[in-house]
Amino acid sequence: MAAIGQPATAARSRRPFGVRLYLTLGFAAVASIAAGFAYVLVTGSGEQATSEEAANITLGRTARLANRVGAHPSASDAAQIDSVRDQGYSAWVFDARHRLLTPRLSRGVELDEVPGRRAVVAATLRGARTVDQLPGVVTVASVPLIGKSGISGAVLARADRPQEIDRTIDALRGDRLTAAAIAVAVAIVIGFLIATAITTRVKRLAGSAARITEGRLDEPLQGTGGRDEIADLGLALETMRIALRETFGALSSERDRLSAIFDALDDAVMVVGRQGEVRFSNRAAEPLIGPDGKAIAALVPWLRRAAEQGAAEHEGLRVVDRVYAVGIRDLPAEDAVLAVVRDRTRGLRRELAEREFVSNAAHELRNPIAGISGAIEVLRAGAKDDPNARDHFLARLSEDVERVTRLTDSLLTLARIEAVGKETTEALDVGIAIEEAAQAIAPPDGIEVTIDVGADVAAQGDPVLLRQVLIGLLTNAFKNTPPPGVVTLRARRSRDNQVLIEVADTGSGISAEEVDRVFERFYRGSGSLEQEGFGLGLSIARRMVDVMEGEMGVESKLGTGSTFWVRLSAAKVAATPVA
Repeated sequence: MAAIGQPATAARSRRPFGVRLYLTLGFAAVASIAAGFAYVLVTGSGEQATSEEAANITLGRTARLANRVGAHPSASDAAQIDSVRDQGYSAWVFDARHRLLTPRLSRGVELDEVPGRRAVVAATLRGARTVDQLPGVVTVASVPLIGKSGISGAVLARADRPQEIDRTIDALRGDRLTAAAIAVAVAIVIGFLIATAITTRVKRLAGSAARITEGRLDEPLQGTGGRDEIADLGLALETMRIALRETFGALSSERDRLSAIFDALDDAVMVVGRQGEVRFSNRAAEPLIGPDGKAIAALVPWLRRAAEQGAAEHEGLRVVDRVYAVGIRDLPAEDAVLAVVRDRTRGLRRELAEREFVSNAAHELRNPIAGISGAIEVLRAGAKDDPNARDHFLARLSEDVERVTRLTDSLLTLARIEAVGKETTEALDVGIAIEEAAQAIAPPDGIEVTIDVGADVAAQGDPVLLRQVLIGLLTNAFKNTPPPGVVTLRARRSRDNQVLIEVADTGSGISAEEVDRVFERFYRGSGSLEQEGFGLGLSIARRMVDVMEGEMGVESKLGTGSTFWVRLSAAKVAATPVA
């Protein structure tokens, strides 16, 4: 049976970038963002802490300077300012009345360059210590001078951030960048390892899923261990594999069962597409499919009609020397039609043969029955009173009754054989069957019978039927062989594991035109064949050979003689005698 289709093999595409790379890049991106935020946060916190530390240092220096100036500020305090060794540090001393006691230029910095100095000094003279961070790295601090009678003045200082702090900040910034780079690198490595672990398991599951797609359902899935989501996915795939294996096993069994049923059908079953391509067919449909895999041309018009009208039927579609009954139904869901085609040729021939058989049987019965009826009427008319006439018509009645009896027996024998069909055969000794057939019927005067049987010739058949066939062939040979003549029975084992049995005569032979018809029922031939009998003997003999699953034929030449042959399957020699 032609298959509808086979499972497609899954194509595994090779991607230049897999999930492993995407996960690694994702980890790297997350690590970079986290490192960036950490760098910015740490940098900002460090800058703030550094600024606060610088402010505290500036405030401490200014407080120490105020202690050296003392409670009575004066112009001579400029020397105290110059004694401060820190670079970038400038200071000014004010008295309680807000007057500047030291020069306006202090270590290269003008007092006017200090923004908000008046407010700062004013706040300091009220007793407050102030420290402010100016844009950049500049710190402004102010400390009051305390005397016995209260606040006697103020020291205002402006200081750049110490170089040591800048160097420390630069070193820390480099360290932070290095730490961030190391963190990103470590995150990439860890991410790659994690991604590899994940993708390895996923790839293993993907390979198992691909094997399921390819129909390899007997191989257990790998990578189902663990307690995470991937393990759950693996378990789900394994459960699916088992379910699919059971389902496909059931479907395969059902498919094989349906295939066996379809192939055993005598009717052809086909599913044909819109373009005439045969998608499905059983064995009986092979004669209806062309070499190109499409339905034969004679079916195409009916396939189209079924596709257009939903159904189409035809009881006598002639294709060459065959006659088919066609039934076609549309399958919209399949975009095809279902065609069931039955070969009616043998049935029609059988019907014709049966009609001819009934007609011939009626004809054969009509003549003796007419003779019987006529003889009875003559006897009733007075012939019964005449002894000679009575004996004559009684003899005719006896002959006609015997003829009807023989015809009836022949018809019953043929009917019984037709009803039996194929019988169970057994091993039989052909030599014994030939000897018993030769002994069962005596040859006419002037006819010699010879037997030529090889050693250990055994066949598979029925001993009773074979003996009956041989008796019929001998009887036919005796009737058609004028004396002096010879009838020969031969049997031998051929090379093809067959047993060949022949009944040859030296009679009148059969013409080439009649050789093919001698096995027809009621055929009695022309002048080249005997005219007696009903023409059923050879037909019955051939049917008996068919029952034994053998073959029967004839070779003949007009004026030379005929050789009827029977071919049976060879078997071992049977010790059981023929009944």
